[in-house]
Amino acid sequence: MMYCKSLLSIALVFLCVGTEVFAQSYYKNKSYQWKGNEMIQGKWKARVLSPTEITSNYVRQMSDGFMGWDNDPINRQHWTLSRDISSLPVYTGPTLMEQANYNLSLQESLEAIEPDSTFRTGVFWGGVWTRDVSYSILHALAQLHPEVSKTSLLAKINANNRIIQDTGTGGAWPCSTDRTTWILAAWELYKVTGEKEWLDRIYPVIRNTVEDDRIVAYDPVTKLMRGETSYLDWREQEYPVWMQPNDIYQSEALGTTLVHYQSLRILSDICRLEGQPREATKYAQWASDLAEGINRQLWQEERGYYGIYLYGRRHLMLHPQSETLGEALAILFGVADEERARRITASVANLPFGTPCIYPNLADQVPYHNDATWPFVQGYWMRANAKAGNEEGLMHSIASIYRGATLWLSNQENYVIWNGDYGGTQINSPRQLWSVAANLAVVPAIYFGMQYEVEGIRFAPFVPQVLKGNRSLSNFKYRKAVLSIRMSGFGNRIKRFCLDGQEMNQPFFPAELEGAHTVEIELANVQPAKIGVTYADNAYQPNTPVLKLNDNQLVWQPVEGAVTYQVLRDGKVMDTLSGTVYTLNGRGEYQVQAVDAVGFPSFASEPIYYDAPEEVQLYEVKEYAQSHDGRSVRITRNENILVTIPLEIAEEGMYAIDWCYANGNGPINTENKCATRLLKVDGETVGISVFAQRGVNEWDNWGWSSVESVMLKAGRHTLTLEFADCVENMNMVENKALLKQLRIVKIH
Repeated sequence: MMYCKSLLSIALVFLCVGTEVFAQSYYKNKSYQWKGNEMIQGKWKARVLSPTEITSNYVRQMSDGFMGWDNDPINRQHWTLSRDISSLPVYTGPTLMEQANYNLSLQESLEAIEPDSTFRTGVFWGGVWTRDVSYSILHALAQLHPEVSKTSLLAKINANNRIIQDTGTGGAWPCSTDRTTWILAAWELYKVTGEKEWLDRIYPVIRNTVEDDRIVAYDPVTKLMRGETSYLDWREQEYPVWMQPNDIYQSEALGTTLVHYQSLRILSDICRLEGQPREATKYAQWASDLAEGINRQLWQEERGYYGIYLYGRRHLMLHPQSETLGEALAILFGVADEERARRITASVANLPFGTPCIYPNLADQVPYHNDATWPFVQGYWMRANAKAGNEEGLMHSIASIYRGATLWLSNQENYVIWNGDYGGTQINSPRQLWSVAANLAVVPAIYFGMQYEVEGIRFAPFVPQVLKGNRSLSNFKYRKAVLSIRMSGFGNRIKRFCLDGQEMNQPFFPAELEGAHTVEIELANVQPAKIGVTYADNAYQPNTPVLKLNDNQLVWQPVEGAVTYQVLRDGKVMDTLSGTVYTLNGRGEYQVQAVDAVGFPSFASEPIYYDAPEEVQLYEVKEYAQSHDGRSVRITRNENILVTIPLEIAEEGMYAIDWCYANGNGPINTENKCATRLLKVDGETVGISVFAQRGVNEWDNWGWSSVESVMLKAGRHTLTLEFADCVENMNMVENKALLKQLRIVKIH
């Protein structure tokens, strides 16, 4: 009898805890695991009780002093669905984890809608921000909230019928040029709704913006676009500290160029729909030029991924860091072919908590973009892994997105890459719109693989084998139809696709269908060929050397972790040495990089010019302006809109042209009063001169403008600095700078 009682007791124990004892481990690494209905990170544990309820004992580990934490409205111990989501799609799946994440994120998407029917950027961030709302709409919000998406996008058009660049580096556009993310979102919204009225509204805005950016930001030599790398807008977090906003304008970034590439493809498609075939061909060629530039200038065969950007002053060089959003967009937009796509997903470094924004990170910077993961970026990396067929990389991304939202009971904007905590970054916010959208994208964009086209929805599902099972998505509203979708199995190959009970030749739902429809998908239960993932410990590139010029010698202090130093002249490596003194052997622009034991370089140091005096020409601008104050010339939208200076060039060659200027209209990290002018030689536009903000009311803070390299023949020329509508800034009232000198230096 005692023996029977013991067996009964054991059986009761297993009945009570069996779901935990035998719970399937869906994902596990050295830092956390997703086991059954729980997300476990050491002593921290979140448990999904139902599709509408989660509990967590997670406590923020780090404090960055951000004052918003005192007003955090999120209950960090318990979430239960508190908003009516019945008008939105209903998802069921084989795990409570994915269902609860979807429902939590649906609720947060509703909570992000302001009374004026625009999207709030986050709990702590009011207003509509161009890149934030655009990346969010592209992820998932176009289908879920089309009218709010439309209203939000319309809020980011200025009086000149151009897209508004968010305030930021050096006074916004053109130091930052990723406003064209708006185009991606506006086109996605058209593909979702099919509204011709919307297409007609966005067409002139897109065309005007693209044409201006072609003049102001396109580099015809490299075939890349200038401007800060998209969303990475904290300057010292992703650029060497010596770089001024004008230098950032001159940089040519992977992510930003890709956004322009896709925008041009979209504009080409719109032109065809609007009956403009010649224009469609033109923009398609412009897009092709950018793809060529990206693959020629930024691809690193030895590393298996693209470098983050070209940078410098008179001469540009490639920095070899990976930049996760850019790598993802290269795959998603098709600039990377299938082989490269697989190599990228296999080569970019992943850490246990997620994929870092950049890698290696910067040892002299705190976590924010540096030393961090942003879930919205992880979402695009997730989609890129799915497209490349990398199941391991896909599962790593899904788990990363679910881990944070489940433990924190909200979709935070970012978190520290080396400990997974949302509290250690410089600023952060719960219910961050693009993080919400990335979480929402897992279901329609990955599991069901829904891709919007002008003519309908194409399905390309990818269900990792560990997540196999039955799924359904009902009340899915698309144009004039409502879809009920059922799917079974795993993998990324479709065995059978049925529409309203009839097996179809291709997995496609036509846009013209109306009313209620059913879609049934049976996956082939075939695991894709293994591609692999690079797992890495957190790493830092060496700090940037600081140079001094003593007569004809470069001197710098040793850099921690450096084993060698590379000396560059005019952007090319000239010598490698172990010491910290280098004797110059020719005129030019010199820089030094520290290189660590694994061969990764630091940023190149701030350039030092070793110019021959006879090769430098200086012109006092006041001698050529219509009005001046005796020391400098003020250029505004109404004053000195044309400054003309005669040149005498002794020898044919390439010349670097820049201006000594001041712009005290704002700090270097916000506002929108960057001054910009056309640069012409003999009446032909040869480039742009950018006069970024240098500080609030700092009109005695003098520096050098952006540099434009121009081929000049020997003889007399007329140089003109001109204001024009195409260089109008985002402020549209203040477009002002003070000029002292024009500098022209022969560089080749």
